[in-house]
Amino acid sequence: MKTITASFVTAALLLLSISASADVAQVWQCQLVDGKTNDDLMALSKSWLDAAKGIDENASVRIYFPIATDGEEGSVIFAFYLPDFKSWGEFEDAYPGSPVAQVDAGWNEVAPCEIPGLWATADVE
Repeated sequence: MKTITASFVTAALLLLSISASADVAQVWQCQLVDGKTNDDLMALSKSWLDAAKGIDENASVRIYFPIATDGEEGSVIFAFYLPDFKSWGEFEDAYPGSPVAQVDAGWNEVAPCEIPGLWATADVE
């Protein structure tokens, strides 16, 4: 429980220290299933984003494909962005039973992902 409390305190401090233009990014490391293609991944990602926009129209997604890394072939990063932690919390509250949760079932068929990380972003000016 102390670890959970420390995590929340750390997140709160981060909230206070980042700029107002920062986003929140939830990031997954995913691996294409043998026989699946980047087109399959893009179609699933588009369906997921369309469903996510039903909860928050500011939602956006980026997929990072490796070019020069030591990553495994077929490995991708899926990043989901919302404008702030309040939006992220509201999204999480609306998630259970939502169309996004239904689309999530397709990930294991196309590109299973590891447990996500939540990141605060900051613009560099």
